[in-house]
Amino acid sequence: MAINRRGFLGWLSATPIILTSFSGQALAAEPLYASASQGPDGQHYLHLFNLQAGELLRHPLPERAHQIATHPSYPWLVAVARRPGQFVEIIDYQQKTLVKQLRCDAGSQLCGHAQISADGQWLLTAEQSMHREFGEIVVRDIDQDFNIVARLSTYGIGPHELLIGTDQQTLIIANGGIQTDGRVNLNIDSMDPSLAYVDLHTGECLEQVRLASEFHQSGIRHIDLSASGQVIMAMQYEGHPADRVPLIASHRRGQSIQPLTLPDEVHSQLQQYGGSACFDASGDYAAVSAPRGNLITLWNMQEGRFIDAIPVQDGCGLAKTQQPAEFLVSNGLGRLYRLNAQTRQRQLISQSTHFSVHWDNHLANLAVS
Repeated sequence: MAINRRGFLGWLSATPIILTSFSGQALAAEPLYASASQGPDGQHYLHLFNLQAGELLRHPLPERAHQIATHPSYPWLVAVARRPGQFVEIIDYQQKTLVKQLRCDAGSQLCGHAQISADGQWLLTAEQSMHREFGEIVVRDIDQDFNIVARLSTYGIGPHELLIGTDQQTLIIANGGIQTDGRVNLNIDSMDPSLAYVDLHTGECLEQVRLASEFHQSGIRHIDLSASGQVIMAMQYEGHPADRVPLIASHRRGQSIQPLTLPDEVHSQLQQYGGSACFDASGDYAAVSAPRGNLITLWNMQEGRFIDAIPVQDGCGLAKTQQPAEFLVSNGLGRLYRLNAQTRQRQLISQSTHFSVHWDNHLANLAVS
């Protein structure tokens, strides 16, 4: 279904507004990060913190969340339920109040990821309905109490992460290709993962690419986009544990997917599971986490070359910092690390030992665009 609400396309050329911190200073001077977690009490939370002052907000959530999205102009964080969850919570981190809780329509489930348009008016969530073959990107009007104004096909089953392209007119969607009942996979033998580019004007599929057919059980789950339009993707393989299949790949419009080659000894350690994917501030480097393998893989994306795999126990969340080649990593033990793709150094951030939480899969940076 194409978007036909008056004014929707106006955001396509909008320029993001720089957020300000609690003190009114530009966030670029002191980046803020957000993530979901589980606390020692078993409760699920949304956190906002910086690396100097530590925790600034800990907001209880009704269930486990996956991604945290940020609003470009309001001091809002958007917590998206982990698949097959039903809730989205919007939290004002300055007032420390709940702005709105959204629930999916009956028969639908969230797939863990969302985006907000550059002008802050449109919330886009990846969802799967039991009434439709393909997944949907559900578009909600933030200024009209988050009313649903459009549903765009993802042209694949089991959409997961979605991004807005550098042209601000294209959605980039990772379709995992897996039909599920809750978290039970139903179609492993006939999986059909894809990367889809969808026009926001019409809902038309502009381009859709797949791996070679023999790798159809490598579900495309998490993606990131560089300023030059390169996509990096992390995959999760549902076939035999000993198979040698792509787990990390890159793509540019008009080309085929390019699998990235891991050394055999590293590939075997990943246990067929890629976690988060993230470009650095320069777009020349990328990191892909492998929480089951307790590794963070580092890549030279200009050359498509593996650099190294840095041990981080249960490390999954990734965010770029303001420094080229540098990443912030969160893990399930509540720790935060700096990783540098050039020096291959890992640094534990000492303040992170005070959080006493289990970080969830993703880490958001509020200051680095």
